[in-house]
Amino acid sequence: MKVESYAKAGLLLSIASILAGAFVRATGSGDGCGATWPTCKGKIIPALSDTSELIEFSHRSVSGVLLVVTLIIFAKTRKFQKDSLVRIVTNYLTFFVIFEALIGAVIVIFEWVGLNSSLPRIIAVPIHLVNTFGLLGSYAILYKILQDDLQNIKNMFNKNFLLISSLFLLSGATGSITALADVLFPSASFVEGFLADFDRTSEVLTRLRILHPIISSTLSIVLYVYAIGIRKKFNVSVKPLQILILIAVFLGVINVLSNIVLPLSILHLAIADFLWISYIYVSIDLSKNNLFINSL
Repeated sequence: MKVESYAKAGLLLSIASILAGAFVRATGSGDGCGATWPTCKGKIIPALSDTSELIEFSHRSVSGVLLVVTLIIFAKTRKFQKDSLVRIVTNYLTFFVIFEALIGAVIVIFEWVGLNSSLPRIIAVPIHLVNTFGLLGSYAILYKILQDDLQNIKNMFNKNFLLISSLFLLSGATGSITALADVLFPSASFVEGFLADFDRTSEVLTRLRILHPIISSTLSIVLYVYAIGIRKKFNVSVKPLQILILIAVFLGVINVLSNIVLPLSILHLAIADFLWISYIYVSIDLSKNNLFINSL
């Protein structure tokens, strides 16, 4: 198989791993394999006798295949020149994937799973999510540059890209905190949850939930304005990007009003992942055609 084919497989596996991880967290199945890693309850192939074990083992399996695919890509790209774009991106990608495996191992071994609400877990969860965005972004970049045979995308990393990327990471980090709070301290209704967000007697994690809608709304507005600027200045169609923004906002609002429904939460995260990938692709396309927006 060509490196491009492995990159495509890795990109799809990255999305699957992220969504599977969210499902594990939302169902409280993080302790399904016990405090052992990389084995599941001390076995390479466990009995899968209960639901939580099946869910956690499925997530580990997808992540394990992703790690193997990444290492294959790393080995195959050693034939490229040391300073080539493909090799540089692969180095970053390999770092994110290995770090993903390590932080996952730490979370399991120290049992920062299930209903654990300790400070280390509260810190580890957003770090874990931010790293997955780096992993997913690296895979998206690698697949795109291989597909288009690009040698340079330095122009892509302007102040607009850094601003929007930072908002993506902050949105992901606060989203993971919100998701964790919903699992550990669920509310009976939207109204009860809304009041708890501003109640000084509520858990700190619960009061931090308000950060996600604020940051994600800011990201949506900035990204939409950016898309409009691209369309007006360069007459480039960015309709898919705009549609994904609107869908993400809609799902976010519906999910909050419905007091967090698991399928909606997973779909919301999936759309966020596709939005991140789409933004990266648009940025690369602008870069390769030397098209730039100096300010939002």
